[in-house]
Amino acid sequence: MAPRDFRAELRREDPLRREQGMPPAVRARLWSRLRNSRAPKPAWHRRPVYWGLVASAVALAFVVFFMRAPSSRSLGGLEVARASVDLMAREDAAGVVIQGGEAALMDVARGITLRNQGPLVVRREPSGVRLVHGRAEFSVNHRQPGAPPAVVLVSGGAIEVMGTRFTVEERGGEGTVTLHEGAIAFRGLNGGVVPVEVGQTLAWPVAVPSEPALSEPAPPESGRPAPLAAPSPKLAPTRVPSTPVRTPSAEDVLRELEVLRGRHEFEQAARYLEEAMRKQPVATRERLSFELGSLLTYQLKDARRACSHWARHEQQFQRGHYAEAVQRARGTLACEGRDRESAR
Repeated sequence: MAPRDFRAELRREDPLRREQGMPPAVRARLWSRLRNSRAPKPAWHRRPVYWGLVASAVALAFVVFFMRAPSSRSLGGLEVARASVDLMAREDAAGVVIQGGEAALMDVARGITLRNQGPLVVRREPSGVRLVHGRAEFSVNHRQPGAPPAVVLVSGGAIEVMGTRFTVEERGGEGTVTLHEGAIAFRGLNGGVVPVEVGQTLAWPVAVPSEPALSEPAPPESGRPAPLAAPSPKLAPTRVPSTPVRTPSAEDVLRELEVLRGRHEFEQAARYLEEAMRKQPVATRERLSFELGSLLTYQLKDARRACSHWARHEQQFQRGHYAEAVQRARGTLACEGRDRESAR
C-alpha cells in the first residue's frame, strides 16, 4: 500500500476552504477570545503591584512591632527602654541578669538610666539601684535644688548623684567609678564621703578607717582624767525629777544626721553636730567631729570653717582613728597654704 501524500491533500482542500470559509464553531471561539482580550478586567485582577505593596507594608508593621516590643517590657522593676536583637536577659533572685547583647534599663521614678557594657547583674532596691556585678554607664536626670540625690549602690558604699553621667564597674567587693560629666560623691560604708571630679576614677574599698567601738576606753586628755559617762536616769535621779533629760547616744546622733543629710539641710546638720559633740564622751566625740569636718568640707564646701575645724580635730585627737581621711580632706582644701597665710 502506497503512503499517503498529506501535502497534496491539503493543497487540494485549500480551494474548498476558501470557498466555504471558516467553520462556524471555530469562528465563534475565535471571536470570543478577541472580545475577552479587549474587555477591561476587574480592579482586583489588574492590580498585582498594589497587593504586593499591601503585603510588604503588613510585614514591615509586624517587624516594627516586634522590634519595639521590649520598650514596654519591665525586668525587675526596671523598664527596658532599648534592646539589641541578640539580648539575653532574665530575672532571678539576684536581680536582672544580662548574659548577652545590650540594653538600656530605666528606673523611671528616680530618673536613672543604665546601659550595660557586657554581662551584668543589677537590682532595684528601695534606696536606689544596686550594681551587683559587671560594668555599666549611668545617666541620671538633673535634680532640682533641695531634692534628694539619686543613689547607685555598690559593694563599697553608695554613689550619690544630683544629675550626671558616669561609668561603674563592680567586681564583687571592689570596683571603680569614673565620672564623665557633672559631679558625684562616694559615701563609704563607714560614712566617710569622698567627692569625685570629672575625669577622675575612684576605686573601692576606700581606705577610710572604720568607726571606733563605743566601748573603747577613752585616753586621758592633757593629764586630766577622762570625764565619766552620764549616769543612767534609773540609777541616779536628775536635779529636776519631773523633767528627766536623756543624752542622745552616738547612734541616735548619726541617725538624725542621716535624716538631715537626706534633706540637704547641711547647715542645720553642722549646728546639730556641734551641739551634740559637747554632750558625748571622748570615745564617740571623735567620730562626730570627723562627720562635722566632712560636712564642712564636702557638702557646705566652706574651706575657712573646715580648715579651722580640722586643725582643732588634729590637736584634740592626735594619732586618731581618722588621721588618713583628715589629711586627705586638708589636702583637698589646701589648708596648709591657708594656715601659712593666716600666720603672716
